[in-house]
Amino acid sequence: MTESRKTVLITGCSSGIGRAAAFHFARQGWNVVATVRKQYQAHVLMPELHQISLHTAVELCDVSHDEALQQVVAHTIERFGRVDVLINNAGFGQSGAIELVTADEARRQLEVNTMAPARLAQLVIPHMRAQRSGRIINISSVAGRVVLPWNGWYSASKFALEALADAMRIELAPFGIKVVSVLAGPVDTQFVTNVHMSAPLADAPELYHKIHAFAQERRTRARPNAWSSERVAELLFRIATVSHPRTRYVTGGTARAAMILRKLLPDSLWDRFILRAYGASSLLSNRNA
Repeated sequence: MTESRKTVLITGCSSGIGRAAAFHFARQGWNVVATVRKQYQAHVLMPELHQISLHTAVELCDVSHDEALQQVVAHTIERFGRVDVLINNAGFGQSGAIELVTADEARRQLEVNTMAPARLAQLVIPHMRAQRSGRIINISSVAGRVVLPWNGWYSASKFALEALADAMRIELAPFGIKVVSVLAGPVDTQFVTNVHMSAPLADAPELYHKIHAFAQERRTRARPNAWSSERVAELLFRIATVSHPRTRYVTGGTARAAMILRKLLPDSLWDRFILRAYGASSLLSNRNA
């Protein structure tokens, strides 16, 4: 019975987009494997998913550990016999100037947001090739196309994820495997609240304090126009089931506007625009004096 159903593997399902996607796919009759990092999260999610469908499983998986990634794919195949869609959703945000972020923090950002999705793709691709079908959906970000101050390492992780998706999309097309990126704008989840302040401000230049304050304010202002997790989950289901999905989907008008503006403006004008927005434009006149 379970092998006749399609199977989706979703990472980062303790809250937000991942959780909403797990529930949505379960309601649509799919086999669902949802991953969480901690045991107490599994204890909460598992009975709630089972109320919707018994064709669901919750797996403990820290995506920064390769052994955990191997186990979750192996368990998915053992339980359901196939994996039709991989949704790489797990990730975290990090705030801090490039100068101040430690090497360990930067490495962790790339391991979770870039290396883990790539590794999971490597693990599911052989099964998808054997099926001659499959979809890999990466929850990326508008930050993978538009970089803002205090956001550099997070953007780097998403830029890299976008590059990997571009390569995989072409490499896997002959095998019937489609690769899709969702460039998320503001989404009403705990993601913004949980953004990790990776660099202490105590000894930072005064301007960094101002940029940090503005960045926090900007995130707060974006909340009223944010998509709900459920709306993103519906989009993910459409991507998983439509015959010919687009290569990229952008969620929200704010994200689209930022991408268009960045594309139109030359670097010099973009830099001035951002410096002015962050209250740092006086530096330019001082530098040129």
